[in-house]
Amino acid sequence: MRPILALILLTALPALAQPVKFDIPRTHQFRMDEIQPSMELRVTHLEAPDEFAKATQLNALKAQHAERFGTASDADAPRSQKTMAAEPLVRHDLSMKRVFAVNGVQVPISGGTPNDNTIAYGDSMVLSAVNTLIWGWDLRTDTFLFPQQFIPLIAASGLQTSSYASDPRLLYDPVAERWVLLFFVGNTPASSQIVVCFSQSKDPNAGWNTYTLPGNPLSNNRWSDFPSMAFTDDKLVMSINLIVPNVSWQVGFDGTVIWEMDKAAGYAGAATLPSELHHGFATNGRWIRNLVAVTGWDGYTSKPMWASNRNFDAQNDTVFFLTRADSAVGGTHSYGIHVVRASQPYGLPPNGRQPSTPATDPTKGMQTNDGRWLGAQEMPDGSVHLVSTTRDFATQRSAIYHGIVPVGHAPDTLLGHVIGDPVRYFGYPNLTWIGNEGCDGELLIGFNHVSPSDFAGYSAVYYGNDGTYSPVVELKAGLGNVSKLGGAERWGDYFGIQQDYSTPGQAWLAGFYALGNNGNGTWMHLLQSPDSTVLSVQLLASGQGCERTATASASGSDPFTYAWSDGSTSPQSGTACGGDTLYVRVTDSRGCSVDERIVLPLTDAPAPLLFPNPTSSEVFALIDAPGKGHIDFEVVDASGAVVEVAYAQVRAGRNEVYAWLGHLPRGTYWVRIGFWGEWWEQTEPLILHRQTLIIAP
Repeated sequence: MRPILALILLTALPALAQPVKFDIPRTHQFRMDEIQPSMELRVTHLEAPDEFAKATQLNALKAQHAERFGTASDADAPRSQKTMAAEPLVRHDLSMKRVFAVNGVQVPISGGTPNDNTIAYGDSMVLSAVNTLIWGWDLRTDTFLFPQQFIPLIAASGLQTSSYASDPRLLYDPVAERWVLLFFVGNTPASSQIVVCFSQSKDPNAGWNTYTLPGNPLSNNRWSDFPSMAFTDDKLVMSINLIVPNVSWQVGFDGTVIWEMDKAAGYAGAATLPSELHHGFATNGRWIRNLVAVTGWDGYTSKPMWASNRNFDAQNDTVFFLTRADSAVGGTHSYGIHVVRASQPYGLPPNGRQPSTPATDPTKGMQTNDGRWLGAQEMPDGSVHLVSTTRDFATQRSAIYHGIVPVGHAPDTLLGHVIGDPVRYFGYPNLTWIGNEGCDGELLIGFNHVSPSDFAGYSAVYYGNDGTYSPVVELKAGLGNVSKLGGAERWGDYFGIQQDYSTPGQAWLAGFYALGNNGNGTWMHLLQSPDSTVLSVQLLASGQGCERTATASASGSDPFTYAWSDGSTSPQSGTACGGDTLYVRVTDSRGCSVDERIVLPLTDAPAPLLFPNPTSSEVFALIDAPGKGHIDFEVVDASGAVVEVAYAQVRAGRNEVYAWLGHLPRGTYWVRIGFWGEWWEQTEPLILHRQTLIIAP
């Protein structure tokens, strides 16, 4: 059920630091299909260098919170999830795999630590990336997209370095039909670089343009970590965390900054990439951490927007929402920082327990990191939906927090809902719009799962137009325990998801699952919304003359409301004349609207125009006039002579004409009725009808 509690807006503060302008030189151009296979020496760094590499303080916090709130027991917890929406439909699935040419054996590609799943889809091609490689699949040919099967990220960078590549992110631009690949290289102030690759066409095998941004952009001994990015109509925007080297995360975080890049220049391969760096985001002297980029339901967000929270707190209801004052690249711009309250608190999530996790040690198991927002999407109605991992205070397990900001451009509250389970632990959610038409509010939320009786896999839940959730659907079950590290195993750090822009109502997901060899891999699914409803309206006319009406026949999600141009609010219009135009707006229960128009026909069906025929004296005629004007009524005898002619005014629509012809001799005549429009420029009449008439006294 949709939450109804709304709390107050506190403040909207400007970000005071002036943006810094950069012209980033293009450093590399390459083709994916031309990257040469090599010996493929891979050293898998089991603990990727990021802010969680030194987890002592984080483990201490989780132990403290376990003591405060308690830990989950092996018995089912008192968590019931009200589910009314139907389940999403599975349409396809893929494994990130490699095939050995010599014998055709298929094996899963082992993921990194953390795996860092990301996915993009366009033109029947899937790109998926993990630490530390990119992989592609061509659905048209059902084979690998790259001849090498997968490509090390460091090879795509063009950099000559011994540093690691990490934190890949993928986006597909549905309007420009281009791809963006982003990843980091290096984890020290001296080596940290942000590699941004723009495809030159919709073919990811073809050319790419690479720009390398500084990982220490303010030259203050920092390195970059944890990216989040989105498209506007003219920019690629990205947030990253600045990390102080060689200290704990408690003092090592030095703020989140925002990069804004001219994406058209990137696609075109311009010599320099116009970019802008925004920094200094803080409230009450505390840095705002881990800004997540708000993505757009149609691929583009209306303006740069970001969300954050107090991600390490045991329990909190404070949410930070940033909105861009304007959107154009260049000039002096600022962000407004909005501090809002959530209707339901969130908290630092406990680690997930896999079957091998000791029940009494909250620092082991599957690492959930913290409670930062991990996905955000602007919806067609202007609201923004967000997801994070949280402590479920009802079960003491990790769960999914789904928040809704009703008005993204003017945030004043966040409506929260926890998606939990009495047995399983959930983590690392992401979300995407999955509607069929622009008025839909449907979402798909994907996330990882694990429990003492379930190896690590991933699941999804559907959020319907009525604000209800489907049951959780397991998509991929794990095959064994993950065992790479001495402490908690890395489980994230994020989940890949993207709608299919060419097929509304469908989306691709890329999630984490445990392999049978103590490692982890990536599996992908194509899901479809269970709601295929699309509002459509047909208009039918009936009646005669100026007693005509139109009726709207609607299909979609009832009940429907009607607003006719003549004021009627029922399915049927008021009366009008043939030739009149009527307009109607039909709205269904979802709020979807369709505007339709109908020109009422002048004639319903062929019928005798003159009657009676034969006649002894009088004759009637039915005519449909295309507008206001007058008619001429001519009677022509068998020799072609006009024996009678008369004129009369008519109104638009059906008119009845009466004429007395009893004075004419018996015989066969032709009757011709011509129309002259009041405002028409005519040199001859519009012939409405010709008909033989027999007069037989």
